[in-house]
Amino acid sequence: MRIEHTYLLTFRTARQCLAILAMLLAAGCGLTDSTPPVGTAAITLNQSRVVLGGPLEMTYRFTVDPKKLSFADDYHVLVHFLDDDGHLMFTDDHNPPEPTSAWQAGQDITYERRMIVPVYPYVGEVTVAVGLYSPSRGDRLPLIGEHLGDRSYLAASFEMKPQSESGLLIYGDGWYLAESAPMDPNREWQWTSDQATITFRNPRVASTFYLELNGRPDLLETAQVVTLTVDGNVIYSLELSSPDQTFHAIPVPAASLSEAEMSVLTLTVEPSFVPSVVIGGENSDDRELGVRVFYAFLDPANSQN
Repeated sequence: MRIEHTYLLTFRTARQCLAILAMLLAAGCGLTDSTPPVGTAAITLNQSRVVLGGPLEMTYRFTVDPKKLSFADDYHVLVHFLDDDGHLMFTDDHNPPEPTSAWQAGQDITYERRMIVPVYPYVGEVTVAVGLYSPSRGDRLPLIGEHLGDRSYLAASFEMKPQSESGLLIYGDGWYLAESAPMDPNREWQWTSDQATITFRNPRVASTFYLELNGRPDLLETAQVVTLTVDGNVIYSLELSSPDQTFHAIPVPAASLSEAEMSVLTLTVEPSFVPSVVIGGENSDDRELGVRVFYAFLDPANSQN
């Protein structure tokens, strides 16, 4: 009898310990968070359907609680992209343009970011979760909003769509090999010569061509002009007056496309330059260069026309 009584006590004690542990874990995950929220967070997307590999423009807005006096640290913005089962696919964590240590009570902090949606093996509904976390302290701040667990909150959602065949670009003549900077090996670019071509399957519908690039007009006596033609038809012209990177969403009218199975987009740069010549021998690069392209993408599903 004594043994049975001891067993019952032990079982009851273990069950109580498990209940207490569950409550502690829930509190750690923010499910019973009693800490006052520091404010609200929201993300506005420029489109509700995004093709794999396509660009996504996001506007962030944080509103600090009027009673929040200050932040103990410079917190990073947590941005997690979750599939329809809540599993993490990819992130866009970043530092806000204005550090949180400078945020004031009642202040609205608004800024924009662009990301390229990875070519991830998933299509369907995507949930965007946002939060604020400290890399040095390891903590996260509570916010007002629909809680998704571990002090992350629902900020937006969109549909991720498969890439079309026309989105597979073939770089033809006039391109140099891809390059990257040692400090950021994941950020690649390719220089063009004075003229470069890209071939893609003819979408036969109005589309949008996205292009991020920069030139070096600072090394020249004039701005550089980039002209884009599709199947021989001029669709866009832009002037580069500074070496800053610029991003363009270029309409590709259906009327500019030929009847051929494949279409050819040509970038013509005027003037081009040779680094070893314009820098007066301080650079040994004797290539004829046009512009530096960081991103090119054709989306037949997102016409800007």
